[in-house]
Amino acid sequence: MGHFVVKRFLFFLFVVWIAATVIFIIPRLSGQDPVKEKLLLEAQRGGAMQTGLDEMAKTYQKRFGLDQPLWTQYVNYISDLARLNLGVSIAFFPRTVNDIVFESLMWTLGLMGTVTILAFVLGTLAGAFLGWPRRPGWLQYVFMPLLTLSAIPQYLLAMILIFIIAFKLGWLPLFGGYSPSTLPNLSWDFIVDVLRHAILPAFAIIFSAIGFWA
Repeated sequence: MGHFVVKRFLFFLFVVWIAATVIFIIPRLSGQDPVKEKLLLEAQRGGAMQTGLDEMAKTYQKRFGLDQPLWTQYVNYISDLARLNLGVSIAFFPRTVNDIVFESLMWTLGLMGTVTILAFVLGTLAGAFLGWPRRPGWLQYVFMPLLTLSAIPQYLLAMILIFIIAFKLGWLPLFGGYSPSTLPNLSWDFIVDVLRHAILPAFAIIFSAIGFWA
């Protein structure tokens, strides 16, 4: 048993290393300079002149370690990744990637934890009712579409729901955890606003997971 666990763990580390290496290589094969493009974008947004952009780009490249040899960048990248240090964000400089991930992780865990329990309960009840010999005849016609939806990936189902319910009908928000004009607090208005933003992603997960649990 211990040998199997060690083997699987080593395979997991190997997969993580391969994925991290691919993520490191692909952006560099594109020939694009993310630092210079970000500075250019910010200059265009602010209507500023683009003079001195190359000098600024070199300064930020040194800050991010992009002026070093490729092998040095790779060693530093893998070393930081092993210590769970994801570095500084280019898009949201000077914030760290860890802070950005942690900020979003709380919302993700809250949504996924609640919705997974809901999907488990509803799916288990659905399976029990469908297997009940004395179930009503109409019950199978209600649950069969849900079983079909379980074959659709959650992200695709979410996009469909967003397009129809949020974009076309305008019944629910398109994105976000709460309205941009709202400050997080413990008021009922804020709680209701958060719930409105959570409905679409929650339904996408529940609809695609009920069939699995059933």
